[in-house]
Amino acid sequence: MDFSTPVLKHVEKDILRQIHFMNTTVYQISHYKGGAYSASHVIFNPEFGKLGLFLNVSLSFGNGLNKTFEKSGFNSLPSADDLERDVKDINGTGRKYLLEAYLSYKGRSKKFYVGFLDTTAFFDPNEFANDEQNQFLNTDLVNNPLATLPSYNPALILNLNFNHNFSLQFGWSQGDPDTESVYLTQLGFSSEDYHIFLYYTHSPLEEVKSFGISSDYSFENFGFFFRFGKNNLNEYSYFVSVGGTFSFKGKEIGIGYAFKKGKELKNVNVLETYFKHILSEHFHITFDYQLIDDVKNTYVLGLRLNFEY
Repeated sequence: MDFSTPVLKHVEKDILRQIHFMNTTVYQISHYKGGAYSASHVIFNPEFGKLGLFLNVSLSFGNGLNKTFEKSGFNSLPSADDLERDVKDINGTGRKYLLEAYLSYKGRSKKFYVGFLDTTAFFDPNEFANDEQNQFLNTDLVNNPLATLPSYNPALILNLNFNHNFSLQFGWSQGDPDTESVYLTQLGFSSEDYHIFLYYTHSPLEEVKSFGISSDYSFENFGFFFRFGKNNLNEYSYFVSVGGTFSFKGKEIGIGYAFKKGKELKNVNVLETYFKHILSEHFHITFDYQLIDDVKNTYVLGLRLNFEY
């Protein structure tokens, strides 16, 4: 009698439960022209007791409007997603498609992560403005643009939870393509209704230092967020963003505003609003409008389709 078959079936089911697939397809149009992209992620996240493995493989087609906006001198871009050029040559290292690959250890009061990491998943988090697949699209409404927060580089992160309300986090990350190394520290204060994170980053080689605050508050169907950022460079004096979301009957409305106070560069204003309609457990559609006053004043209309399983 073959006893291996039911065991293998059980293992296969467990493995399938650890695999998450997500595709985001976006079409945007502005004063300049239209652009589209489709970004897919396959995430594998099994756990073995206190140890865990996290893999994020991404395949993207198209670069949307970002290349067009960059050529025109914009620093605030219409999409913060991982586009075709980003995944084919990750941070200029020649690595393709493998964005994240790290091991984790989770104890009672500490967590440790090592590998290719996205530091924005650990530093500058926010419940309502930190997810370009489900929330705001513009780069200034996903993270603090004045903070040095590398993504998809070799990194180490240690998180200490002293109780349910207070955490302390330390990190080191290679800084490709902008700098050599980045050291990060973050204090967190949390409850069921709010989160407040204060963080500091330092790149010793270029002596670039940045400070930021990310906070959010939820009340019934409403969610509110606030960010502040500052660094010691001369391009901008400070950054601030604020906004909120409202959910009702399978729908969500979000509105956010971001402002960068210029020094050597001009002031930048970004206004974005979206309407998301959740059609099923696995699929939603979003209508998006952005007003970007950077090098020039322009609008961006967008349609986002998101499928997750």
